[in-house]
Amino acid sequence: MSVFEVESWLMAEGQEERHAEAMKGWLTFVNQNRGLFKEWKSVRYFVKTFAGEESERHFVMWEYDSLADFEAYKKRRGDYEGPYAAYKEHDPYYMGVFQHGSMRMEVWKDLDRDLWVE
Repeated sequence: MSVFEVESWLMAEGQEERHAEAMKGWLTFVNQNRGLFKEWKSVRYFVKTFAGEESERHFVMWEYDSLADFEAYKKRRGDYEGPYAAYKEHDPYYMGVFQHGSMRMEVWKDLDRDLWVE
């Protein structure tokens, strides 16, 4: 059963271009360094539209095969030491482009995946 980590946020005011660049830079770094993220089955990036007050909320969704994989990754990454120091340099969270007070983090598990239409 997959586990999904979902983080969402609103952009910092006036940071639209820097935010877009930061997200592209982060996704590029992740793609070029997949060995650091072996537990990530997938990672996806979305923006919510036509949602009233929630319009323009950005989401990143990580998929893991299990909660154990989620926990193993978080433990190994820790406080961004070793090879994860470079990851932190590419993480938009630390670039001033998010409204940190708007951030949310959730963990979801899939249900009835055998009935999904994919």
